[in-house]
Amino acid sequence: MIRIAFVVLAAAASSGAAHADGCRVTGTAYDADGRPLQSAVLRLVDLQTRQSAFIAADAKAGFSFDAVAPSDIGRYRIDVLSAPTVVTGSRIPTRSVLGSSPTFACGSGQIARQDVTVQAY
Repeated sequence: MIRIAFVVLAAAASSGAAHADGCRVTGTAYDADGRPLQSAVLRLVDLQTRQSAFIAADAKAGFSFDAVAPSDIGRYRIDVLSAPTVVTGSRIPTRSVLGSSPTFACGSGQIARQDVTVQAY
């Protein structure tokens, strides 16, 4: 019984350490007039690996990407995406990039705050 408890405790400690090595990216999405954009869909882009993660903004237009791989170089970008639309002649819904954050880094165990605003064209 004592051995089982030790193994479970050791496994929990090692998984917590792995999570602490990641970083967290938070922010708020804004429309072109600077108002919170509650219906926003956001994409976190890893510019090194070209992988993406998606999340919807909450009721206050906030968002949070957890357990992001840490990087000391500006390897990430947040995009605000449009609502899905169907292109003429296609049945595939697509989204457009409405605005992007500057590239940024997120070190191990850190929280990176990146607000993003829709660009008026």
